[in-house]
Amino acid sequence: MQNVLIQTVVYVTLLGLGFGFKKAGIFRVEDSAFLKSAILYLTMPATAVNGMKALELQPSFLWCLLIGFVTCTVLTVVGLFTARHSSPSRRLLYLFSLNSFNVGNFAIPFLTGLLSDNGFAALCLFDIAVAIYLYGISYTLAGTITGQDGGFSLGRLVKKIFTSPITDAYLIMLVLAAVQIRLPAPLLRLTEVMSNANPFLAMLSIGILFELRLDRQSLAEYLRFFALRYGTALVVALGVYFLVPLPADIRQAICVLLMAPVASIAPLLTKNAGGDGAQAAQVNSLSILTGIVMMVVMYTVTG
Repeated sequence: MQNVLIQTVVYVTLLGLGFGFKKAGIFRVEDSAFLKSAILYLTMPATAVNGMKALELQPSFLWCLLIGFVTCTVLTVVGLFTARHSSPSRRLLYLFSLNSFNVGNFAIPFLTGLLSDNGFAALCLFDIAVAIYLYGISYTLAGTITGQDGGFSLGRLVKKIFTSPITDAYLIMLVLAAVQIRLPAPLLRLTEVMSNANPFLAMLSIGILFELRLDRQSLAEYLRFFALRYGTALVVALGVYFLVPLPADIRQAICVLLMAPVASIAPLLTKNAGGDGAQAAQVNSLSILTGIVMMVVMYTVTG
């Protein structure tokens, strides 16, 4: 319990520093582009390699992929049913934000050092399922909602998956684990050094992008959104914890991940599909605060 509280204080402080330096004019929103590129192409792939360097594949890992797909499906059905009589913009908000999780830029940095190697692998496999769902099924449904062409595209889906450095690192390490090949020590030392920088850069960039502009009407809408998101996620977490035959460390990792914030890419996907990107960005910022609290609570309860 002490470790997770220390971790929380440290990461919230880093987030606050990013936000504070932005407000002071030291950092600009544009500066986050460099940080996000460093995370995407360097530190996050290195974290994946470092975290999976001793991975031994188990049949239980297949459950992580399945749980990822099932979770996204349940949240999508619940969200679209709730917003079925709403405007296309609101339905798109629920489509891309309710069922997505910020694994790479938030959950993994936040949980670094708190989970076992198998728990880390569970996060990676869950993330692969979420990515496939987000860029595949969600895009298909978005095209249906807006009545526009260009919904699902197999070519775009494959491109998104295999041109993502993080996903590529996941897949490479899974293949190496399957054929029982270990990377050389110098390379692992390099990835260890790079991965140590990932939590700092991730929280700093999130702090720079963090922004809240709330009015009474918007606040009521956001409260409904998060009550629906976390109410559904808690039901799924209960099912995972009590019904799925997984080792305790993997069950804990997935349950904690189910409390993670909305994917950082969700506002952009919402905007590109014709929705309200600004509203989605507000939801994203709020989800960071909510996610920190919910992840800490879930880690404590399942520990």
